[in-house]
Amino acid sequence: MPEVALYDARGEKVGQVELADEIFAAKVNHVLIHQAVVAVEWAMSQDSARTLRRSEVRLTKAKWYRQKGTGRARHGAQSAPLFVGGGVAHGPGRPRRRPKLTRRMRRQALMAALSAKMHDGAIMVVDEMAVDEISTRRFAERLEALGAEGRVLMLLGADEARDGKLYKSGRNIPLLVMREAPHINAREVILADTIIISQAGLAALSEGVGASA
Repeated sequence: MPEVALYDARGEKVGQVELADEIFAAKVNHVLIHQAVVAVEWAMSQDSARTLRRSEVRLTKAKWYRQKGTGRARHGAQSAPLFVGGGVAHGPGRPRRRPKLTRRMRRQALMAALSAKMHDGAIMVVDEMAVDEISTRRFAERLEALGAEGRVLMLLGADEARDGKLYKSGRNIPLLVMREAPHINAREVILADTIIISQAGLAALSEGVGASA
């Protein structure tokens, strides 16, 4: 089983924590991770771009002028993409097929992403993330003491995620994303530079994503 250091609220190491093999030591399938990230980004997009093709433009379909004898180029209807008001040749005219992943594929992609971050040394575990009062400054100092750099993904337990003091203390910190475990996806994991998991969040992650899920 992979092991990571356990930190307290002051950022001091207080022990070691064993992590589940099926979540943090799974096979890193880069193709599946890419499919999961694309599927999430497609779901986030509106995909509302729409243009009219040549057959959909409301113009006469009659030939503009005769074929020969005018000295001009040969043309048919004015709905050709060459003319102003004509149809768009290669525009986004139809909704594209959205990629879909099964529940098993999403779960495997998440485990592969967590395993990749574990291999990179980007995962740390803290005993708890509860705060006594609402203070963004103290919360930022706590992250600095933990050595969290770049984009930080924080995985919390159910009670911690519903803690208003904790949420209000961290919501204005740039590049900090707080999520309730196991309600995350592979894209959020891949984009994070540092992943902080509370012990309650680790238990919820093992229960929701592990072999017993």
